Amino acid sequence: MITWKGGERKFLLATLSGTSQEKDTDVFKENFRVRDYVNVRRGSEWASRWLQAPLKETLSTEFLGLDQTGRQKLEFQNPPYVASFRLGGDPRDYNYAFTLQVNGCTYECSFCFVPRELNNPHMGKGCYFSATEILDNFCEARDYHSERKTSVGVIRLSGGEVTTLVPELILDLNDEINRRGMSRSVYLWIDSNLSTSKYLVDLQRDLKIVARQRNVGFVGCLKSVGNRKTGRDQFSTVTKAGPEHYEKQFEVINYLVNVIGADFYLYILPIISENRSVITSRLEECFDELRKIHRNLPLRTNMLRIIDYTPATTNLVQAQNEGRPLPKYDEAASFASWYEILRDHYAENDVVRYRCQVPLD
Repeated sequence: MITWKGGERKFLLATLSGTSQEKDTDVFKENFRVRDYVNVRRGSEWASRWLQAPLKETLSTEFLGLDQTGRQKLEFQNPPYVASFRLGGDPRDYNYAFTLQVNGCTYECSFCFVPRELNNPHMGKGCYFSATEILDNFCEARDYHSERKTSVGVIRLSGGEVTTLVPELILDLNDEINRRGMSRSVYLWIDSNLSTSKYLVDLQRDLKIVARQRNVGFVGCLKSVGNRKTGRDQFSTVTKAGPEHYEKQFEVINYLVNVIGADFYLYILPIISENRSVITSRLEECFDELRKIHRNLPLRTNMLRIIDYTPATTNLVQAQNEGRPLPKYDEAASFASWYEILRDHYAENDVVRYRCQVPLD
């Protein structure tokens, strides 16, 4: 996953071109992609309204809460809003993210949007890049899109899995951004599947420095909903990891929030149940666990939809053949229940805030 050449560390990134993932996204020079978070292709009418709205409206509460279908008006508040909040400017200037995917993962999530060959370095679908080379490609992509009147202000480290397998990439890329004097205009958005903090601990001192920069944010994805016990079996069905690893996800969240001091956000999944009482019970258990980590963490939590990307369709069939069918669930009821729980525990003016406006200190 890491090699050395010419005095620089190089990291194995997935080669996207020629794979099924290319059917879902534009690929830039084989190993990168530039995607918009809020878009009209998969969003509700609110996406189109947001893209056309005056700046004052985008910063108002108009785009918060659920739409008429019961889904969040803007599924992805971040990174556009957190980058704007931390660096200044219009959140739409940060709607497009230059994304790189580490080749390798610790989970085999049944709904994953990445084809299996891009999560397995032994299958040879990857190339090594240094932080210098990654940022060179970012600058080239940014210039290309700028000529087409599109602003690209975010670099997203995705996968595969970054924080578990190659956390050194975070340090090297951050150093290169700072060396080029780009930290006031480029936001670094780091994905984590929250599987372990083992290798983060080895870099703890440096990561504390990085995590406290205004242009750096972390987002984790909790693969099952419940407390540290009730979500175990569903976690194992979804990820193919042992059920005992589920509680590790909460431990990593605590590490990122309370040890590293990261500007941290969380995704949870609506894959719970078709029974409304079960949905509410499990979400309340999850809420309690998150609040133990930090009193405001539930307010920084976003419910993530499952989308039928091309690789996801294949991965779901394969998982079902392995005896891991995706649990049946009621997405709309999950969204509604989560917002009800938030309103039961927080003041309305706290619930109706952009997640990046909620303090985590």
